[in-house]
Amino acid sequence: MKKPHICLIDYDMSDWGGVEQVIENLSQAFLADYQVSIISLCTGFIKTYDGISCYTIIHKRARMREIIAKGYFKLIKTINQNHVDIVMVCESCAGMVVSLARPWIKCKVIYADHSTLRGTWNDKPIRYMQYINSKVSDYTVTLTEQNQKDYIKYFHHPKNKICHIYNWINENIFASAKTYNNNTKKIITVGRLTEIKGYDRLLDIAEIVLPKNPKWEWHIYGEGKLEKMLNQEIQHRHLENQLILKGASKKMWEEYQNYSIFALTSYLEGLSLVLLEAKANRLPAISFNILIGPAEIINDGINGYLITDGQISDFAQKLESLMHNDDLRYSFSAHAYEGIEKFQKDTILNQWKNLFSQLFS
Repeated sequence: MKKPHICLIDYDMSDWGGVEQVIENLSQAFLADYQVSIISLCTGFIKTYDGISCYTIIHKRARMREIIAKGYFKLIKTINQNHVDIVMVCESCAGMVVSLARPWIKCKVIYADHSTLRGTWNDKPIRYMQYINSKVSDYTVTLTEQNQKDYIKYFHHPKNKICHIYNWINENIFASAKTYNNNTKKIITVGRLTEIKGYDRLLDIAEIVLPKNPKWEWHIYGEGKLEKMLNQEIQHRHLENQLILKGASKKMWEEYQNYSIFALTSYLEGLSLVLLEAKANRLPAISFNILIGPAEIINDGINGYLITDGQISDFAQKLESLMHNDDLRYSFSAHAYEGIEKFQKDTILNQWKNLFSQLFS
């Protein structure tokens, strides 16, 4: 019997980030039960995948209007001629292209929103795309329970056509996790070096806590356009011996064991993969309580701290309390795995399979 064909669509699979990592994880996990393909609307792929067919619509970086003008019919043809049963589109701009082609696509369409509705509300083009994508698709999947509620509240989305499915924690994280290391006086932050990750306020917090705690270091893993600015600011604030840019790591999951605190200063997240990775490594975590994400991972005062968004001094104070209190860090670490089952692969994969079965029926 022929396996059902699931096709995942991304705007640009060469622009590697959290969405692309999720697409890779899902597509490889789906292979056991489904025929799987991936479509990159522009540029192409930086990896190949055994058993997975990969298609590129336009072989260069392109704006959405160019993809629609030059790749519209190629996209429809690629989907229909390969007898795709379910398309899962994983980004708002990509979703808009698929929404415009929806009348001619002979399969079910899932719109998987990896962003946050309230977080992008003031960006009207994104908000309109989210609205249209969710209305045109057969089903909408959000990354968090809060975002699911927001779709129902603000877009009046039918409750029977939406659900939330978390991203799972990579199995390599669990495999490599070691006993919590409370002896190291190091803080870790992981994320692209972009404005949305809140590195401006990380600098402000570091300037408060690090000079008073000369034995502590704060390491930042990631690459991006802010690298030069961050290096200059670190030098300007005389933090170069304690606040250190580590670049990207090819085995990031192995780095967490060298740290005793995880800090997240982002302005906006979907569902923070790095916060989940820290949780799997039993790290006490501290984060601003931004609109979506951290509150569904951190249990405030039990395994970490949630700080009112934008309260720099409060963040610094709570971070210092963790730095100074070994027993508190141990306690938070001991409770890190509470609720972790909802972020495990088997749980989440079964949720996707149930959704596919529902759409096939």
